[in-house]
Amino acid sequence: MILSLLIALLACAWLAGRAGWHRLRLAGVVSAVAVVFAIGCGPVPYLLLGGWQAPYAQRPALDWAPSNAIVLLTANANNPPGDEPEPGPGGYVRVAETMSLYNACRAAGMHCTVLVSGGDAYAAGEPLARVYGKALARLGLPADDMVLESRSRTTWQNAEFARAPLARIGARRVWLVSSALHLRRAEFAFRHFGIAVTPVRADYARNAWSLLPQAGNLSLTDHALHEYAGMALYRWYAWRHRAGAPPEAPASPAG
Repeated sequence: MILSLLIALLACAWLAGRAGWHRLRLAGVVSAVAVVFAIGCGPVPYLLLGGWQAPYAQRPALDWAPSNAIVLLTANANNPPGDEPEPGPGGYVRVAETMSLYNACRAAGMHCTVLVSGGDAYAAGEPLARVYGKALARLGLPADDMVLESRSRTTWQNAEFARAPLARIGARRVWLVSSALHLRRAEFAFRHFGIAVTPVRADYARNAWSLLPQAGNLSLTDHALHEYAGMALYRWYAWRHRAGAPPEAPASPAG
């Protein structure tokens, strides 16, 4: 999104220069530079991330029910040369948080089932649910306590397709694991499909303050804008659903 905006501004400046509108060309160049510094130095991602993630800054108290389901929303996957797909950098922290919750549940003497949700949205070669399931198994999660949902390719479908396996599990409490940046949209989708969840963040994104633009701030802003746009889209889907028209799932991966 950010790259497209910068290209558009510079293209407009170039066209203005070709047309002899030199002040407009200067305005376009100055605007592009201002956008880079406003985002890259930290102010814009700070404003976008702060309130959006605030409800998930503190992890919830582990008030276990006798029967629990932990829903792990998969992120991305890597394909190391000559090896099997594995969770990407944003995925392993979700795997770790899921295992931490599962171990705490078992230590409390309660029953817990992990539902891993995700199809092959990133063309990794196999469903993300299976990729992440293998990572959980390596960390000691028993196969009997793991259910894979491998059809969903978006967050909306994560929620939609979770209804049937959660009904079979019969858990009295559902814990939803994802990144803090993603949880607001994910929680909205699950509640829309009638699934009451307790959101648990695996990671928390923070901007970096700098006198010079940093690529990390640009990337964070791009991810934040993706979440804002995704939430607007999901609100529209929910409105259509309430109006009686079944919503179509987004065409591209929604994180």
